[in-house]
Amino acid sequence: MTSGGASGAGVAIVTGASSGIGEATALRLAKDGMRVTLAARRADALARVAGQIAAGGGQALAVPTDVRDRAAIQHMLDATLERWGRVDLLINNAGLSYDTLLARFDPDRLRDEVSTNLVGVIECARAVLPPMIAQASGHIINVASIAGLIGLPTGSVYSATKFGVVGFSEALGREVRRKGIYVTAFCPGFVATNFSPDLQAIAEGKQPAHARPGAMPVQYVAGRIAWLAHHPRRLDIIPPSWRILVVVARAWPWLVDFALARFR
Repeated sequence: MTSGGASGAGVAIVTGASSGIGEATALRLAKDGMRVTLAARRADALARVAGQIAAGGGQALAVPTDVRDRAAIQHMLDATLERWGRVDLLINNAGLSYDTLLARFDPDRLRDEVSTNLVGVIECARAVLPPMIAQASGHIINVASIAGLIGLPTGSVYSATKFGVVGFSEALGREVRRKGIYVTAFCPGFVATNFSPDLQAIAEGKQPAHARPGAMPVQYVAGRIAWLAHHPRRLDIIPPSWRILVVVARAWPWLVDFALARFR
């Protein structure tokens, strides 16, 4: 769980902070009193989010960062430590999805998706471990997806990366649990953001929420992440009603095949 120690309010790094879940989470954490490093590729969008936080009386540091670039990740960490002297919470959220059939997947896009969604998550976690170990505290929340627990058609590469994030989180949690560091795999279902055209249409009120069963407002998801920051758990699935889907998918996968065929 987060703690700022003698230096005051806790310090969080949020990747993918320029929009969607990352932006909403950064705003919520800042509202809750945390100092936030905003990391994403779009400098202009980060500046906008940082301005919103400052206008609300919070503290934010915008550091343009491509999580596919190890040097950029290190710069993000160095800037955070130089500004605030510690890092208590990493929200490993940067991600993308090209959402297409594997047979039609452009090879370069395939590697880009794996590099961002999985390798970038691992590299960011690796970067923050030394300061967290030195202070004997910290929490890494890796944003996975329900697609990291149930394989979804047209999302084979995305599911592969998110299954990897879930497995990585479980293994890393066991590596660092005696060092005062928590690791959470966070698996939301559909979230009304600009992550895909359908979800953006729901977020903008142009399409009913039932077009994507269980679609959640991004503020609700951000609130859950803020809650997890103080109530660590190994795996968290929202909406809660979807937890039974994971059990069903493991015990009776043919039922999921049937349901997905009808849904799509």
